[in-house]
Amino acid sequence: MKRFCIYITILLLFFCFSKPVTAQIAVTDSLRKLINTEKDLDRKMDLLLLLSNEFRLQNPDSSAKVATELVRLANKQHKEGMMLKAEVNMFYYYMKSSKPDSALLLSAKNIRLLDKMKGMDSLQSQYYSATGLLLMRLNRQKDAMEYFYRALKKAEQRSDKLTMVKASHNIGWAYMELEQYKEAIQYFRNSIRIAEENKLPVRFAVTYSNIASCYGAIHQYDSLYVFVKQAIHIAKEQNNIEAEANGWNILGTAYTAEKKYNLALDCFLKAKPLRQKSGDVFYIVSDLAVLSELYALMNKSQEGLRTGEEALHMAQKHNLQAKLPMVYKALALNHEKAGNYAAASDLYKKINILQDSAYTRASEEALAEMKTKYETEKQKKIIQEQQFNLVKKNYFIIGISATLLAVLLVSWLLYNRNQLKQKAKLQKAVFEQQQLAATAVMKAEENERQRIAKDLHDGVGQMMSAAKMNLSAFESDLQFNDPEQKLSFDRIISLVDESCKEVRLVSHQMMPNILLKSGLANAVADFLDKIDQRKLKVSLHTEGLNERLDENTEIVLYRVLQECVNNVIKHSQASQLDIALFKDKDGISVSIEDNGTGFNPKELGEDAGIGLKNMKARIDYLNGTIDFDSSPGRGTLVAIHIPVTG
Repeated sequence: MKRFCIYITILLLFFCFSKPVTAQIAVTDSLRKLINTEKDLDRKMDLLLLLSNEFRLQNPDSSAKVATELVRLANKQHKEGMMLKAEVNMFYYYMKSSKPDSALLLSAKNIRLLDKMKGMDSLQSQYYSATGLLLMRLNRQKDAMEYFYRALKKAEQRSDKLTMVKASHNIGWAYMELEQYKEAIQYFRNSIRIAEENKLPVRFAVTYSNIASCYGAIHQYDSLYVFVKQAIHIAKEQNNIEAEANGWNILGTAYTAEKKYNLALDCFLKAKPLRQKSGDVFYIVSDLAVLSELYALMNKSQEGLRTGEEALHMAQKHNLQAKLPMVYKALALNHEKAGNYAAASDLYKKINILQDSAYTRASEEALAEMKTKYETEKQKKIIQEQQFNLVKKNYFIIGISATLLAVLLVSWLLYNRNQLKQKAKLQKAVFEQQQLAATAVMKAEENERQRIAKDLHDGVGQMMSAAKMNLSAFESDLQFNDPEQKLSFDRIISLVDESCKEVRLVSHQMMPNILLKSGLANAVADFLDKIDQRKLKVSLHTEGLNERLDENTEIVLYRVLQECVNNVIKHSQASQLDIALFKDKDGISVSIEDNGTGFNPKELGEDAGIGLKNMKARIDYLNGTIDFDSSPGRGTLVAIHIPVTG
């Protein structure tokens, strides 16, 4: 966060001063103050880099001094990336100080390091561009072009529009120096187009100057004047003294071509102090050569020779081979004007030697090959991008198809799930209706049993008892003629008495009062006590039935137990019957086991099968289970389980 605040502070400094030169001085002073007070080494290195960059164009010596300090700190902190950034400014210092060998060694070393590092493409492009600029000064345009193309390729790979603008400009410059002006204009315009399309906050005055120079070389002076005046205007706005000097020189060259020598001289003289202030020997030599040639055209050969010799001395001193042909040409023209034809002839021979070098002869072909290679790689990249986009499109189609299929599948699953839910809901409703119907039937059956039992007990039973009493009372009024009549009357009373007992027994079985009063265990025990133990020994074991069960549960279990016991008595010929009733946390368990003849449940007749189905229906009503385990000759086991409810 603090680093971000430092950057914002620096940016604001640029807008706090009306004049660019004053602003630069203020920014550098502010940066020095921040550097002196900063304790964090990482942030201090960031500030040193900003200060070194600020000095690079106007004060290479100061830029190198700051960069040297930054390299020392970066090495100490093992910050290799920061060291490489600082040494970009060291490269420019070597280049402007006429130390090309040191600059080339530095760039070669650092480019090799950057090849092994990730995420440093932008810095590598800076080294490519800087190396190309130096090679241009050394008259090695072909090698320079190769580095410019490398920078452009790296920039295109990561869509670095600003570097693309600079690299396109540099390629145009190389073509211009090789006098391939149409190609140069194409790249210069491409540089401007990229900047405008991407709304980059850059306006390169030197680009407009170079376009103007190219139009001048092909004698399109109207276009030249438009672009050079625009270049001078931008340069003044940006306080770019080098670009302004270039503009005045190009304008002066145009006036020279149109033989407006006084206007041309005025432009060259305006450029001279600007160029000297910048201190760039490469361009100072160019300007002196152009001025020397103008003096020759103005028949001022003495001034022309003096200016040309000054240019030659500087070119030789700083090893500026690229500028020798134009310096020799200017001197030759001045010697011709002065009548020194032998000296002029020697200079023309030197020019021919330089221009006929193997490097120069091969330049156009090599550049064409290089351009073709670049265009081929670019086209190859476009094809790869198209193939990638096609694959991406196919994946997109597959993805959409898969998504649609997934949506359809999910929709079908949801629909199917909904259908299953509806079916389950319907089944549940049907089951509930069946349960309600079964409940209603059983309640109706029990009610009917209670009614019949009551009628038997209160109606038929009372009438039978009254009949017995009347017969007994009538006995005293009768005179029996013989003992046989008395015996017959006693039999009638006995039958009536037995009938009364039978009616009472049936009414109690249909609705035993003990079940209603004392619960299931006592009712079952009472029911079993009425069985003749001489014919069938019965044992009953109960557990966990201290508390009363639900009335419906007690009635259903009692009826099922009644049915099972009656079946044992009627059909099994058993001598032993064991009944167990248990209640625990899981529910109620009942087992009824005899040692009778047994049966095969699958071979039961319709009447017997109905009995078992009725028992199962009753147990189903309680959501329980009933299982029959029996086979002929080994008795029968009936197991019942009723789960706990609510």
